[in-house]
Amino acid sequence: LVTYIGGMATIDLLDRVMFDDPFPTYARLRADQPVAPATWPAQLKGGGFIVTRYADVQRVHKDKVFSSDAIKHGTMNVPRWAPTTLKLLTQSMVFKDDPEHHRLRGLVNKAFTPKLVDSMSDDIEAVVAKHLDRITGRGEVDLVDEFAVQIPLEVISRMMGVGDADAAQFHQWMKRFAESTTNGPLDLIRALPVARKMRQMFERLAAERRTNPDDRLITALVQAQEDGDQLNETELQAMILLLLLAGHDTTSNLISTGTVALLDHPDQLQRLRDDPTLIDSAVEEMLRFTSPVPCGAPRFTLDDVELSGTTLPAGSKVLAMLISANRDESMFTDPDTFDIGRKPNRHLAFAFGAHFCLGNQLARLEARAAIGGLVERFEHIELAAPRDSLQFKSTPSLRGYRTLPVRLR
Repeated sequence: LVTYIGGMATIDLLDRVMFDDPFPTYARLRADQPVAPATWPAQLKGGGFIVTRYADVQRVHKDKVFSSDAIKHGTMNVPRWAPTTLKLLTQSMVFKDDPEHHRLRGLVNKAFTPKLVDSMSDDIEAVVAKHLDRITGRGEVDLVDEFAVQIPLEVISRMMGVGDADAAQFHQWMKRFAESTTNGPLDLIRALPVARKMRQMFERLAAERRTNPDDRLITALVQAQEDGDQLNETELQAMILLLLLAGHDTTSNLISTGTVALLDHPDQLQRLRDDPTLIDSAVEEMLRFTSPVPCGAPRFTLDDVELSGTTLPAGSKVLAMLISANRDESMFTDPDTFDIGRKPNRHLAFAFGAHFCLGNQLARLEARAAIGGLVERFEHIELAAPRDSLQFKSTPSLRGYRTLPVRLR
């Protein structure tokens, strides 16, 4: 996990402990080395630095000396032969600075409106009820594959006007593709056919909605205009990819890790059963405590900058660790305590600043309905496998279980 270079500890974010139990490591770093050298996937060759204190994480997300543009200002390794879907992702607003980020965000906001999200409330409740009915009476189920994934995938697909078959196929492709971008060049090459199929899907979905518009999100993105400006074809496909990916994977991780947090703390589970009105604050605490997105996209320093006594040279790659900031002792009382009534709870699970998560309200609605429904429907929920057998996905930027076998009664 840790090597020492020039007296500084270097963290390997792909070490198993950084998935299974990273919190003691982050606590030590916040205390002794809040800005630490780190290594991570091959696409960001050479590694960089991780930032672990709450105040520093906030600064990385709001100070314009930290650029999100991995192509223009960074050294993101996207070779010419790389999957077109990976190239497409780098064209999304996640990897843009202002004014380009502001332009793309403004156009997307014309389509992805609070009114649209609010209008999905009944749909979300219906989707949750359907999947609760499907797992009721089964005894033992994989709560990831049969519940946590299905709900946000179906909801975002309905919002976007994507059919069930396309949504299920996208999920399978994206699982393979996400693993390939972590494991190195050979796996990336093997993912080329999958990436081509995904890109063809996005092209088809965009073309269909240009020809046959409906009242769903892809059509709204096609039609979104601001001062005569519109998304071009590449930007449109990049946004479809981003919304499908972020719209289901992150929330499914929250549902699975949040459920395990309740099972690990039976007093809090009982507290929620006794007072279901706590579901809103319970979800906020799950977001803080589990951090389903451990870090945002990398940033790149445009000039020398000092954080907590460490000077980062211009051109440095930086990951702001949301997962560590959410356990910062200077911000949260008893940060390692899971308290579903915690107030205030100014967590950074949805990041901060200009890149604050566009879908935060949708994720909250889905998690409240899914976890609240699970607790209400089943008076007995227990793991059907040893606790230490649960494995996290091997993607540093997403924190969720591969499988979650449970018994329900």
